[in-house]
Amino acid sequence: MKAIRNTKGRFFGLYTTQGESLNAQLMGETQNYVEVYDRNAGVNRRLAKTSICGVRLAQEKFGKVF
Repeated sequence: MKAIRNTKGRFFGLYTTQGESLNAQLMGETQNYVEVYDRNAGVNRRLAKTSICGVRLAQEKFGKVF
C-alpha cells in the first residue's frame, strides 16, 4: 500500500490475486478498500486491499507481478 500511496497521481500497474492486471490511478482509500481509476476500461473501480498482490511503478516491482 505504501507504493500505491506514493504514486502522486501517476498511473501504475496493479495486479490482483484473481489474475487481473490493470493500468490504474489512485482515487481514494478507506480502511479496507482502494478506489482506483481503471485506464483500460475507463471506469472507477473499488478493490479490496486483500485482493491486491502487486504493483509496478516506474519500472520497479512491488509484490507479485506477472
